[in-house]
Amino acid sequence: MEEARACLGFAIECETLWKGAGVVLAGFVLFVGSVYVLLAAVFGRWMGYLVLMVGFSGWMILQSALWLFGFWSQGPETPTNLGPRGAEPAWLVLDAGLRAGSDRYDLFERYPGDPWREPTGETEEEAADLQSVQGAATSFLAEEANRELGLEPESAEAVTPTQFTVDTIRFATAPDGTRLAVVQAHFSGGGPLTTLSMYHDEGSVPRYSYMFLAGSVLLFAVHVPLLDRAERSRREFLTGGGAPPWYGPA
Repeated sequence: MEEARACLGFAIECETLWKGAGVVLAGFVLFVGSVYVLLAAVFGRWMGYLVLMVGFSGWMILQSALWLFGFWSQGPETPTNLGPRGAEPAWLVLDAGLRAGSDRYDLFERYPGDPWREPTGETEEEAADLQSVQGAATSFLAEEANRELGLEPESAEAVTPTQFTVDTIRFATAPDGTRLAVVQAHFSGGGPLTTLSMYHDEGSVPRYSYMFLAGSVLLFAVHVPLLDRAERSRREFLTGGGAPPWYGPA
């Protein structure tokens, strides 16, 4: 399972990745290719391609802009980041052991002293952080336990996150503004107290929308001058200019 997830560097199975790529390719050939065939029959191969790419890239600019900014497309309270989503914000484990520590943040060396504090859960943000940290910590411990025992997560004997109990959680903020957490938990059936050093990754949710927008703008900027030049040449031919070389049917 782990080998399948590591396929091509994506966090999904190879079989699912290739199926998705095949579906996208087939859809592109069917829907975009059929439009190109019609345009090529009317304008010729090169002109039809330029008309198709200018129209497609212009539509993608509008679509990716809607993904990013919403533009009230679903009403006054339209959310942003409506398109393909990158990594979601999440609490990630830096180190696990008997004591808090990490080469990335020196603040862990001062645990459990100041500025580490126990959360009260009075605010919605703090309550959400508590739930997220607890879920991330127990999931990490369950994954590590299954890996050491050689068990598949889907098997009936696999260790589950609910079999771990969180004893304490403390939060702090690094000088660069990164939120940090130290979680102490143990296996409910008995075992040592494990200390997890964690940090909050802000993720990159709009990453793919930015990529689509930048790529669409680039395609549009490249093809519009080419379309203008091709249209000028076509107009000159239609108004009395010399005929271009004939390469057979479009």
